Amino acid sequence: MRINVADLKKSPGESIELELSSPLPELEFHGDRLSFDGPARAFLEISNTGKTLLVEGEVKGTLEVRCARCLEPFRLPVEATLSEVYYPADSVEMVVADPAKEEYQEWIPFSGDVLDITPEVLKSILLVLPMRFLCDEGCRGLCPRCGQNLNVAPCACSGEDVDPRLMILKDMFKDSNR
Repeated sequence: MRINVADLKKSPGESIELELSSPLPELEFHGDRLSFDGPARAFLEISNTGKTLLVEGEVKGTLEVRCARCLEPFRLPVEATLSEVYYPADSVEMVVADPAKEEYQEWIPFSGDVLDITPEVLKSILLVLPMRFLCDEGCRGLCPRCGQNLNVAPCACSGEDVDPRLMILKDMFKDSNR
């Protein structure tokens, strides 16, 4: 997502509102590659504070993911807020500013007349993702023995659920009951 800010840079105190729609690259999340199902949409307000450009708004998109329980693919809608401060990379004032100050540590340098907000959009989306993706809170998952998707049909496994490490005890009790 790239934004031309040439006119805004010349107008301190001004702001613009934008609605963008753009495809985003894949995300890496817990070792998996997640792709977006269609373009992401951003609703932004960009303000020129005189020294910096403040970008605020929200981003919406849909990710193609797999359920952690049943392993079926599904579409996950995501919404993230965005609030970033950009400063001109060639700004002497920002370079001379105390870099130890917390407020400057998260500011993002830019050069030229175009802001590329894609990395910050992806970071914002990563921050709102759940630890595990579930197609439904009531997802029953897969049978641990036969692998049947229990959301589709019950499995044909016996109802007895015995830990294989304790199988020898089960056999001992069978022998003692005779």
